[in-house]
Amino acid sequence: MLELLGIINPQQINWQTQIPTELILPAKLATHAPELRPKFHNNASIVASQIPTSVTRKIPATHEYFNYSGRIDWQDPQAPAFGFPGTVVEFKFTGTSLKLELAEDNWGGGNYIDVYLDNNPQPVTIELKPQGKQAVVYNIAEGLDNQPHQVVLVKRTDYIMGEFNFHGIIVDGQLLPPEPDSTRKIEVYGDSITSGAVVEHPVRGEQDPKGSNNHLSNAYHSYASILARDYNAELSLVSQSGASLLNGFGHWHRGTGVEAFYDKSQPLKDASLWDFANYNPDLVIIALGQNDSSTIRIGRDISAQNWKNRYKQLLTNLRAKYPTSYFVGMFPNMYHDRTWDSYLIEAIAEYRQEHNDHRVFSLIHQPVTPGHPRISEQQQMADTLKEFIDRTLTDNGFNWNIAQ
Repeated sequence: MLELLGIINPQQINWQTQIPTELILPAKLATHAPELRPKFHNNASIVASQIPTSVTRKIPATHEYFNYSGRIDWQDPQAPAFGFPGTVVEFKFTGTSLKLELAEDNWGGGNYIDVYLDNNPQPVTIELKPQGKQAVVYNIAEGLDNQPHQVVLVKRTDYIMGEFNFHGIIVDGQLLPPEPDSTRKIEVYGDSITSGAVVEHPVRGEQDPKGSNNHLSNAYHSYASILARDYNAELSLVSQSGASLLNGFGHWHRGTGVEAFYDKSQPLKDASLWDFANYNPDLVIIALGQNDSSTIRIGRDISAQNWKNRYKQLLTNLRAKYPTSYFVGMFPNMYHDRTWDSYLIEAIAEYRQEHNDHRVFSLIHQPVTPGHPRISEQQQMADTLKEFIDRTLTDNGFNWNIAQ
């Protein structure tokens, strides 16, 4: 598990917490034995040895018809970097075949993407191959009807599993203009729950299975992604497994907290700054506190009021970036010390009063699960959020053009 659970009374429950090690980004690339990861494809059929030059042609990542979503790093416009989970590129093309050209560092091992083609709900799942930033060509489809095809490429895993660069596609047809962008926008700040960690494990209501669970993580099935699809909204996930709100705590990269990377292009203290002008959400969801509750000793490390003040500071920082957006601060449905629910509720109530800001709300999800939420439990959170949006937020003036 990438989130530690709270202090557990063994007389009340009959399971024990599995304590993870801190997640630290390695300085060098590492290779990992694949025995714990399922083989979705025969690598020989997925990876092409070279870019075909006869009939096909490469369309670079800079083409205006590629439609990108999420906090993508554009330092190299020829090869934008996908680090955060749930980042997406969509496009339409004609032709009978499709290949992707991607470069992958794979410093964490087990970095996966899904490629949805046309109306097939079953994606092509690929474990990216580390070649030290050397581009690799992946065969996605052959023998297609020569007609318009719709593609959605989504990053399943978060930054600890690697970052890949999108160099473009190789087709024997042409790129078509994309569908119009959605005018609805959501941004979510969170941890492994928001990132969809272990979401595809088939058994709910129990702790996560031991060993490598990379192949079970999928941001496409997190509550945030489900909610965005329910509203046909664009989504930006600023989430990282192990991250707490407070810098210096949690389990991510020597205690890097969201307050240190909320304004970055990657979940690192020293990453390049994100340009908030690139994305103006109608709704901002802050799903933090799980890793704070498991690593902060209130009264010894900091006071409850100090934690609340830091939470209020994040709200203040984001409000300065998004003056019209609605905010929901929430605790997801994973086991934690329920005292932390009151800290979050009180922090938001204090912020509302101190700033006279009545577009900020709190939400506590019930019930809780001992392991990371599975797909059905993520669906429950999405449903609860949707009801909250349609009733409470709408009754308080929210609409999907609020940030326009």
